[in-house]
Amino acid sequence: MSKYLIVGQGLAGTLLAFSLLEKGEEVLIADDYKHASASQVAAGMWNPVTFKRLAASWLAKEMLEEMNLTFRKLEDQLQTKFFHVLPVARIFNSIQDANFWDEKSDHPEVGRYLSARSNKSVQENFNSPFGNSEVNECGWLNVPLFREAARNYFIQHGNFIEDTVNEKEVEFIESSVVWKASTFDKLILCNGIGVNQWKGLEHLDLIPNHGQVLDLKIENLELDAIVNFGQFLLPYGNNKFRFGATYNWNEVPDEPTDEAKEFLLAELKQRIDKYIVVESQKTGFRPTTRDRRPIIGFAKENEMLGVFGGLGSKGVLLAPYFSKLFATVLTEGTSIPKEVSAARF
Repeated sequence: MSKYLIVGQGLAGTLLAFSLLEKGEEVLIADDYKHASASQVAAGMWNPVTFKRLAASWLAKEMLEEMNLTFRKLEDQLQTKFFHVLPVARIFNSIQDANFWDEKSDHPEVGRYLSARSNKSVQENFNSPFGNSEVNECGWLNVPLFREAARNYFIQHGNFIEDTVNEKEVEFIESSVVWKASTFDKLILCNGIGVNQWKGLEHLDLIPNHGQVLDLKIENLELDAIVNFGQFLLPYGNNKFRFGATYNWNEVPDEPTDEAKEFLLAELKQRIDKYIVVESQKTGFRPTTRDRRPIIGFAKENEMLGVFGGLGSKGVLLAPYFSKLFATVLTEGTSIPKEVSAARF
């Protein structure tokens, strides 16, 4: 049995911890809950289709299977409901979009996810002259609730500490990692955009993508699907919704802006004629990579320092599959696929 210090209790850190615990390993997760992580503001949606090309996401079938298995099992283990299956209704912007959808519906790989069914609640409430169609096998994870339930579980079992892990406080001595007088076999960074500030990981092509979302109350709007028209509208129930999101690859402070709020509201008001109340505006940084692949691996010349991140906007779909894969790498010494290996940079 080995002992792991995991830094960050977002989706990556939480799911890696559960995967290692399932294998009988010893785990301590440290998170100070201060930085603006993607998990703190994520809508938590999953969708096996890339709308830009209308193609199945990379490894969609395998990742959907692992995601469903993982979160349903964790709902039972944590005795909390946070995993919600819900179709995505894609509103077409032109007749060409609708025709392209019909054409792709016959494709053997992506066609299984593209329904010919139009969502009635969306058609009745949204400006959608070219119609809409649903994507199957979609939904959303209540990420804050999942993290809270997991954190409580970790606390009860002695697997969590609310603290900051600074590189200057960590020592790598022979085959051990020492932090605040505690000894571990490996330290795994799962704390998003800060990982490439550590020695041996500076080469990682990890890009902070700043996003903003709005939490809304919209009276007299009842939906039985997530709506997508370039932006998303996620129904929480009781006339509560999350709407977004913005994407900004420039270096910006983590603060909500009136510009983003006005942009998002203008986008939504082009589609619905309802009274909209903005209840809150949230921000966070998505850890992304140029090739849209996660990062798994170790620091240069230091196998005791690992990294798991770069999940971007598809974290709910990616994290279960790759946390299980990384746990197998750590415990059984299997190789890391080159597509996601930190060594690709």
